[in-house]
Amino acid sequence: MNLPFNYPTTMRLSLITAAVLAALTASAQTTTTTTEPTDSIDDIELSVDLKDVEVTSQRQLIKTEIDRVSYDVQADAESKTRTVMDMLRKVPLVTVDGEENIRVKGGTAFRIYKNGHPDPSISQNPKQVLKAIPASMIKRIEVITEPGAKYDAEGVTAILNIVMKDASGMSGATGTLSAGIDSYGSPNANAYLTAQHGKLVTSLNYGFMHRGREGNKQHQDMTQAYAATGDTLRTAGEGYAKVNVHYGNLEASYEADSLNLVTASVGGYYYNYSGDGDALTTMTAASGAPRYSYNQHTHTAGNHYYNVNGRLDYQHRTHRKGETLTASYMLSSTLNKTGLDMSYTDRWQSPMTYDLTHQRGNERFWEHTWQLDWSRPVATGHKIETGLKYIHRSNRSTTTMTYSGEGVDVPDVDSRFKHLTQVGAAYASYTYTHNQWTARAGLRYEWSRLRASYPDGSQESFHRTLSDWVPSASVNYQFDFARSLKWAFSTSINRPGISYLNPAVIENPTAIHFGNAHLSSARNYSTSLTYMQIGPKFTFNVAPNFSWSNNEITAVRWHADGKDIDTYQNTLTRRHVGINAFFQWQVADKTSMMFNGDLGHDYYRSDALGLTNKGHWASFFYTNVTQQLPWKLRLSGFGGKWGGGAEGLYGYQGHGWFYGFSLQRSFLKEDRLTVNLSAQKPFSPRYSDFASHTTQGDYTGSSHFEFSQRSFNLSISYRFGSLKARVKKTDKTIENDDVVGGSSAGAGQSQGQSQGQGMGK
Repeated sequence: MNLPFNYPTTMRLSLITAAVLAALTASAQTTTTTTEPTDSIDDIELSVDLKDVEVTSQRQLIKTEIDRVSYDVQADAESKTRTVMDMLRKVPLVTVDGEENIRVKGGTAFRIYKNGHPDPSISQNPKQVLKAIPASMIKRIEVITEPGAKYDAEGVTAILNIVMKDASGMSGATGTLSAGIDSYGSPNANAYLTAQHGKLVTSLNYGFMHRGREGNKQHQDMTQAYAATGDTLRTAGEGYAKVNVHYGNLEASYEADSLNLVTASVGGYYYNYSGDGDALTTMTAASGAPRYSYNQHTHTAGNHYYNVNGRLDYQHRTHRKGETLTASYMLSSTLNKTGLDMSYTDRWQSPMTYDLTHQRGNERFWEHTWQLDWSRPVATGHKIETGLKYIHRSNRSTTTMTYSGEGVDVPDVDSRFKHLTQVGAAYASYTYTHNQWTARAGLRYEWSRLRASYPDGSQESFHRTLSDWVPSASVNYQFDFARSLKWAFSTSINRPGISYLNPAVIENPTAIHFGNAHLSSARNYSTSLTYMQIGPKFTFNVAPNFSWSNNEITAVRWHADGKDIDTYQNTLTRRHVGINAFFQWQVADKTSMMFNGDLGHDYYRSDALGLTNKGHWASFFYTNVTQQLPWKLRLSGFGGKWGGGAEGLYGYQGHGWFYGFSLQRSFLKEDRLTVNLSAQKPFSPRYSDFASHTTQGDYTGSSHFEFSQRSFNLSISYRFGSLKARVKKTDKTIENDDVVGGSSAGAGQSQGQSQGQGMGK
């Protein structure tokens, strides 16, 4: 008897019980002998062959709710040896391109959380950290598609929430050790441990990843043609880099009784990188005659990033079922140190008077957050949530740039900048449930004060006060156990971070960059319609969506006095239309297939700059086929495409393809030891090419990057011990959904770009 896995538990048990009773009855009728009257049940002989009763089911990987879609990572056998980045490719509404840039609902306006709250350890460099975290530590990955009023309005159209494994259902102490290495000699390792002492439950994890120079080798070829002069600039070269990543986290929960729970955590993240690169730069006139040329050597040294964060939550449940009061505090601090040295040789008619530059940067970030949340069912099917929040966020930056050589005519830079943001917020949300209908509406008010000062005296201090009302709404209809349809509308705000605001002027032979301290917040709107069907053999999700903004922050660039100049302004009008699709198909008992992707079109316009970019359609997809083989072997093949859409006001990006295979087997009792061999693009050249094209503005051209994508990997994971306790989580906690550009506790997929010039960065 085959039962759909989406049947309710009580119905499944009833059907199973009925099947067993039917088998017992049939057997009794055919095997009972009645040659004499029977007065005792002991005289009845029953012969039951339960082999005839076969109950099969498939653990549900995908779950949908009114505000989120979740993927059960632990139900995926590949989670034993793969990383969180690998699992993200399988999550509905999430795509990961060949350079491991993450997109949610087709865009980058999202934040990354851990266990329901922002985690700066992940947020500041998700590419490196998510590749280092083993998926075996993760319980599920949630895409919070409609964050609602209780989440900050800052820059969020979606939240990617990574829920750590709680180790429930075990006893004693448990842990996981994992390690891996790739064909470039880059190792990674991770340890995770959970233990209980009385009412106190703790978990500890530490991870490390090293990426060597060969694994980060890249080639670059950039060409720019200037409309005003007809000149052509070309830079070609190659670079190397090595990266070390360390991260750790300690969590604890103490449940004094059934009504009171205290949770605490402290975590950190550290990485350093260094690199070298060489490039040749030439400028050619329209006639083809050379104008100037020089060689450039780039060395990055002393580049360190530190983050330490901690949080404390207290949750009180009243005697009214479902009513909770939660008080939370969060502290986050980061320090980012950068160093970039450039030397110029073989200069011929070169535009600069120096032959050596030293650039140093130091950014410090502190954030304190206090929050109070209250949730209460007021009647059957009715629930209200409300809360207050205050954020005190401080950024400080110091930037120095020195120029050396004979006849230098460029002044050294010593820029000091302080930026303070204070945010006060209040929200109210109402949820109504009746039969198959669920509806939610919310309203959030945010008051913010931004203040900038210049300790170096280069500019006058200024401040700005902003006030925003942020509405949201969603309606979900559940046709039956398997099918649902949801409509949603949301509003969000983007506040600029320090890398966008920092006014320090950084200059090299061909370019000048500086931030804009007078940027203001941008408002974004989005609406979507999502249909999902979950079946025993086939599950799929389709979600058309539309979003728009009229004052978005954008990069602005022009050419003057022989140099490319860029900064930021609130001048962008953006429209996005797209569709996300996901399906999972159990082709046969031992064969499964999945597909995840999105198709979208972006429209950009700036009336102030007189530019419009309709661009191209962008498509991202990932597909995976898995086959169970004899001897407990599991073979997977995967592939995908990424890119092709408009890239801001000035051009569009190219596209790329990837594919690969993996072979996995588990050993020992309870499959505690798992080994995985995998290959990415094994039959392709070592280097993959990615291009971006500039089609309008003061200059046009293209940039080609060739980076190492072919690789072979070995990973091993071992699980030990057992534990029935779990680190508990409060129902509410702090979620800071910040900021575009620069340090922020809530920053997810960073939209700020490094301004280091030259190869090897």
